[in-house]
Amino acid sequence: MTSMTSFPVFIKASSFLYPTHPSLNDNVKSIHYLTSQYFHIQNYSNSQPLRKLILILLTLFCFNPLIAQRNCGTSEALQQMIKDNPKLATVVSSYNNAMLKAQMQYQLKPHTEALPQAVTIPVVVHIVLDNPDLVTDAQVQSQIAVLNKDYTATNSDVMQTPAVWQAIIGNSNINFCLAQQTPDGEPTNGIVRVKTTPGRSFQIYNGAPDVKYSSSGGSDIWDSKRYLNIWVTRLAGNYLGVAAPATYGYPADQLGVVIMYSAFGTEGPALSGTYNKGRTATHEIGHFFGLKHVWGDNTGNCTDDDGIADTPQQSTNTFGCPSFPKLDPCSPTPPGVMFMNYMDYTDDACMHLFTAGQVVRMRYVLESIVTSLMNSNGCTPPVVFPNDAAIRELPLPAGKICDQNITPLVVLRNKGSQPLTSANINYQVGNGPLVTYKWTGNLASFTETTLTLPSSKVNIGIYNIKAYTQLPNGQPDGDPSNDTARNHFNYDAEAQLPFFEGFENDSFPPPGWAIRNPDQSFTWERARDVGSKSKASALMRNLGYNTNFQVDDLLTPILDPMGRDSVFLFFDVAAAVYTNPNATGNQWDTLEVLVTTDCMNSSTMLYQKWGPNLITHPTALQTEFVPAPNEWRRDSVDLTAAVRKGKFQVVFRNISNSENNIYIDNITIVTKDVNEDLRKQGVLVNPNPSSGLVWVTFYQVPEDLLQVSIYNAAGQFVTSLPKSAINSANRMTFNLVNEPNGVYFVKLIYRNRANTIKLMKVR
Repeated sequence: MTSMTSFPVFIKASSFLYPTHPSLNDNVKSIHYLTSQYFHIQNYSNSQPLRKLILILLTLFCFNPLIAQRNCGTSEALQQMIKDNPKLATVVSSYNNAMLKAQMQYQLKPHTEALPQAVTIPVVVHIVLDNPDLVTDAQVQSQIAVLNKDYTATNSDVMQTPAVWQAIIGNSNINFCLAQQTPDGEPTNGIVRVKTTPGRSFQIYNGAPDVKYSSSGGSDIWDSKRYLNIWVTRLAGNYLGVAAPATYGYPADQLGVVIMYSAFGTEGPALSGTYNKGRTATHEIGHFFGLKHVWGDNTGNCTDDDGIADTPQQSTNTFGCPSFPKLDPCSPTPPGVMFMNYMDYTDDACMHLFTAGQVVRMRYVLESIVTSLMNSNGCTPPVVFPNDAAIRELPLPAGKICDQNITPLVVLRNKGSQPLTSANINYQVGNGPLVTYKWTGNLASFTETTLTLPSSKVNIGIYNIKAYTQLPNGQPDGDPSNDTARNHFNYDAEAQLPFFEGFENDSFPPPGWAIRNPDQSFTWERARDVGSKSKASALMRNLGYNTNFQVDDLLTPILDPMGRDSVFLFFDVAAAVYTNPNATGNQWDTLEVLVTTDCMNSSTMLYQKWGPNLITHPTALQTEFVPAPNEWRRDSVDLTAAVRKGKFQVVFRNISNSENNIYIDNITIVTKDVNEDLRKQGVLVNPNPSSGLVWVTFYQVPEDLLQVSIYNAAGQFVTSLPKSAINSANRMTFNLVNEPNGVYFVKLIYRNRANTIKLMKVR
């Protein structure tokens, strides 16, 4: 919803008092008035201080954002998401149909209870500002109080609802509390403060995702199955709020609402003058529970509504605080539109109710889609013991390891009320021997440290590993349930070169291969009966992947080039797109090939294709792409740059942008030795004699090389190339096709020396 900052200003000049009003028209009138007064003073007064005052006030009006009209970003964010990912429209439509069906079924059922079951939902408020203390605890608590009244129809201004609608005022019986325990079971006040970049404003598109991740300057979500997450921040584009409900297909780690900090709660120094009764959060949480705007986000032609039977049809939003009745092209006779509904755009002071029909929809979403919120223990304070040591995480070793020597890492956390000064930390790999580490230090309550445990050695195989604590401060552990963390890893045999994989066997990934799937969603899989002259391939189902820019890696076994000079990768690829390949500015699925020599601690990208450069099906395809035999292409990558770094893995990386499927097959990695003369001499000019094309190849590119020039037998200059012309194969190419036959000299010019090689040109 739109936000600006408003200040009541009174300018007294010529005995005239002119108050500003927090609406756009009145602010414009105030600016016109002040301007006229300024020129009046310029013409009839020599009062420099007064002229300066007027200029300052004009600056405040012109450059300070003034609250003009409410503007919610929820619908716009959804439309942008559907534009970026048209398949999302089907997801939203499915949810809407389910909600409409549930409303109809509810109306047909006999009801013996006056109110739905009372529930209390734990709330965590993430305050993300350059000065997060600007939003006080009292301001947060005042917002929770407003929600509890608005969602139970106990707000004092509900009686201002016109008599014609008093009978349909809805009580959802949904209550809210600030969370009393964190997802890890530790005490909290339900408020998280994160300091972000000075002046940072977050865009509402895609539901303002940047404010929801610490990696992009925001605050990471608390488990959306257990908490309603509210982010309070500075929104760009004059919006007051935006919601990311499950009914719009948002991922679990983005669900919740985002509110402009100056429109949150009912008290505090950050609060604005018009949106100061907490109704912005009431409105956005209504979206979270499946409600649309009362006008249905139509364009004034009365063709759409909010899907709620007891809210009158409405052509567009309502601003300000109109008088009742307010007539409308879609409701042209009294009582007109329900402008005092929380899902309209009126000022906070003029919002009073949800209807019974809206309550039915909200309860359906709560009880059928975000059901787990009803059973969360987030409102219950945790039990804290004096001595409670926990292993919060065992991050390493994990997954595929590249060295048989393991050095486990654990995150030790003090969950006790007493400082933690000692503990035994044990770990065990499979059924192997127990390794014990006696830790001493000083950890305050609810703090943690990362520890490196003694190393051990494993053989080729697949392993489970567990680590656990004992005897915190020499005492029995108050809560043994959090003592242990587990992980699993595998150490594989190295593969031999030449190497081939066609994914013909049922196991996937194949032995020695690995998958990296950070979001635990769609990832590489085996495609049966689809291959390049084969019966299987590796597949990424980007068509069904509704989250953009997710990375999934498929890694080969470790390969040892054994000192070979060159290594080449060949593979078959088939791909299609959902969007017109000629579209500009589109985000495409991307296939990359990388090489890593340190088990993905670092990598080098050697191949990258997307969109028109990647696809083998030439036109847009809105159904799942299954390649025909002629829709495969053979690609190659020179891996030689990785050869001199020793053992390596090849990584096939998919970056999804919800286009269509990508297949790879017949992975072949071969080696090739260089010419023995090149190995000995360091540089080779060939073919020699040459009929036209000449290659100057270096075994290793000399650091002090400046250029390579060619002269004829008379000493006349023919051509030259700089060092930068050397390609990834350590080679530069000269074309002497149009030169006469005879003797030439290839001169290699270094910083402090030169080397000349004789060349014959014959036809």
